[in-house]
Amino acid sequence: MKKFSTQIVSFGLLLSTNSVLSQVAVLEEVMVTAQKREESMQDVPVTVQAFSGEQLHNAGVTQVSDITKLAPNLNVVVQNAMSQHIVIRGVGTNEFFGNAPSSVGMYMDEVTMNSSYMSTLGLFDMERVEVLRGPQNSLFGRNTTGGAVNYISRLPVVGEELTGYFLGTYGKHNLVEAESAVTLPMGNSAAMRLAGKWHSRDGRWNNITNGDSEYGDTERYSVRGTLVYQPGDSTVITASFHTASDNSDAYPQKAFGTLDPDAGGNGHLSIFDERTVFGSGYTSDIRFDQQIDEVTSQGYDVSTTNWDDVRAGGSQVSDLDLNGAWLKIEHDFGNTTFSSISAFDDTHALYEEDNGVSGLTSGPNGDGVNQEALLINMDQDYSQFSQELRLSSNDDAARFRWITGLYYFSQDSTLGQSIRFGDNGVLAFSPFFAGGFAPTDPPFNFPEGTTPDEAAAIIGNPLRNTAAFSIAELEDRSISLYGHTDYDITENTTLTIGLRYTEDTKSNPSYYGGTIDITNKAQNLYYSTPVLQQLSADLPPCPEISPTQPPFTIGCANDNRDRPDIESEEVGGKIGLSHHLGSDTLLFYSYSRGFKSGKFDVEFLHTDATPFPQRSLDVEILDVFELGLKSTMLDGRLQFNGAIFHNTWKDQQVFNVGANGPEFHNLPESEIVGLELEMKWVPADSWLINAGLGLLDSEITDASGISTDEGGEFQEGHELPLSPETTANLMVIKDIELGSNILTMQVDGRYQSAAKAKFKESFPIDEYEARFVTNARASYFFGATQQYQAGLFLNNLTEEQYCLEKQDLHALVGAFYCVPNQGERQWGIDFRASF
Repeated sequence: MKKFSTQIVSFGLLLSTNSVLSQVAVLEEVMVTAQKREESMQDVPVTVQAFSGEQLHNAGVTQVSDITKLAPNLNVVVQNAMSQHIVIRGVGTNEFFGNAPSSVGMYMDEVTMNSSYMSTLGLFDMERVEVLRGPQNSLFGRNTTGGAVNYISRLPVVGEELTGYFLGTYGKHNLVEAESAVTLPMGNSAAMRLAGKWHSRDGRWNNITNGDSEYGDTERYSVRGTLVYQPGDSTVITASFHTASDNSDAYPQKAFGTLDPDAGGNGHLSIFDERTVFGSGYTSDIRFDQQIDEVTSQGYDVSTTNWDDVRAGGSQVSDLDLNGAWLKIEHDFGNTTFSSISAFDDTHALYEEDNGVSGLTSGPNGDGVNQEALLINMDQDYSQFSQELRLSSNDDAARFRWITGLYYFSQDSTLGQSIRFGDNGVLAFSPFFAGGFAPTDPPFNFPEGTTPDEAAAIIGNPLRNTAAFSIAELEDRSISLYGHTDYDITENTTLTIGLRYTEDTKSNPSYYGGTIDITNKAQNLYYSTPVLQQLSADLPPCPEISPTQPPFTIGCANDNRDRPDIESEEVGGKIGLSHHLGSDTLLFYSYSRGFKSGKFDVEFLHTDATPFPQRSLDVEILDVFELGLKSTMLDGRLQFNGAIFHNTWKDQQVFNVGANGPEFHNLPESEIVGLELEMKWVPADSWLINAGLGLLDSEITDASGISTDEGGEFQEGHELPLSPETTANLMVIKDIELGSNILTMQVDGRYQSAAKAKFKESFPIDEYEARFVTNARASYFFGATQQYQAGLFLNNLTEEQYCLEKQDLHALVGAFYCVPNQGERQWGIDFRASF
């Protein structure tokens, strides 16, 4: 592992506070439930951050994935508008398929959000959010390899009078948001809280595919209702339902071509030449706001110098519907508390994205018809159920404290997905071989002695006017038994041991897939699961692929029902030692192990109609050693926390698109070493400073069987993608008293160094850009009890422009593409009234 680079970086922001700061000279104690019981955050031997609902609002956190703004060593993988995965300390998931288990668990009111699609839903009426770093297997279970994020909504309080609030927001691009919540008293034993949020905004992009039309509209709503009933002093029953819908445009894309426009057709592959092929000015990664005189497989130069210009063809459907409920029963037996949590969620996702930078209205034939290159459609349904039974000791002052439980989870899903290629949507394969790709290499495996010209002639342009598809039925069953204990060895020293035994079974009772000739099919047709079933109803079975025949069979489908179950038995957990150095300092050391369950490969190009290999993935394991410090100083005015850690990541589940096509692999081993420092400081009355710094040093240490030296796409010694060496946050808040009212000024910023985009050196899109995003907010609190708040906010003050996602799609459409961030300064005003 290389040494941490020494660099001076602005510390980063964390969050905000409420309007009583000017009257408080010390930091408020924050209570968390990171260990399934309420404890002071500074006394928990876990690296955890907590943010209140007010802090989330003032920091502009409006969606589940926005939490990455608030702390160092947090990132987000943006695969598309619906599928987003949080990354903690460089540990995350890098694929967009709906059955991809996350490496960071997300929980809403103690219920797992198993589908990555849930990460796009709006946040509203939150009590707090807790971010737990490192494996959380013993208390939270599988798929918490990198950590867990707990979203905790506000509950009604029995006996409380009628209370609530209304929050309205208006901003740039006709942004309109309305959020409200109300607690309804229901006698002496019950109370109900109703909450909801509606969001709408016009598109901010110019879609040059369709004549500079406006693009990027967003519209979504969420509603939640919660009932708390206390039939006696010892029992609490809480029931909650929720429904949400998102009907927004899919994310747009920017791109540039990879083919020499003077070579004719699908000729010379510029991108595999020397780095100076684009001219002397292009010797490093190419930005997507530059004019690049290369073309795609359609023969178009799709680059643009204007960040606002994007390309989006097809229907661009992006619809998500979610419905669910949970029931929690708690009973206090005196020495112990019994808890039961039952929950279900149904999710339906429809999604389309234009990965081929296609749809130019002029068309190759000048007929004004959109010419598709590559469109991805997804129609997916998920139904999950979970049941947790838990017993915990009640005496927090006892020398021995414990929690034990039994957990069951099931999910049934149907994943319909397809990839559609237009008339010029796939390269002839001669550019591969001209670029050094051998005909004998996978996935084609031609006999020794086959020349590039012979191989290219056999393959031709195999997927022109073709849809490759798959429809998979999946079942996921998991049961686990866990226990967690804290034992006070001495008055100041505590031993923590947690273990969880898990049995997983994943089944694929039906996997139907193949290819469809779409030469005469409507180009604007959305390929939902019923459409795929109709178009493929009469297709013959796919023949066995032979090296002497074209490796792609067009117009066939197979139904494979004999795939064996993926079964695993794993033990994860934690052992740690913590020691109080006085009442205000905690030192802790721990070893923890987490795991992520395996998964089936149901990718649309991995069927019997194509030569690409189908690989299901094994369990991944993360072992972590961590040393941490938590301290409170200066009579409660300063909190300083830090941690150093070493991760060994084995059999990491990865998805990669490269010269060998789309591939799933278990990467044998990588290592991550890191450091985190966080500070909260009240330097004087009415001031608050929050700061954080994160350093990461990641490296692929073993890529046996898939390394670049063996013709693979994984380079030993290369950094892991989406693991920036440096992240830093800073927020400064000042309260100004204006008579009986208060004006709160807030400035914050987040720095992130450049991060790798691929698992090997991959000019010209090897890195995600470094960025430093700054924001500002002013809030005025007024009224007899400061029950009114008027706010003005500015986001991305310096108009930082960067890619949220980059992909190499030369092999398919002769292009590299980028999913752009908003890239502009945005403003808004809001008003809140509490009652």
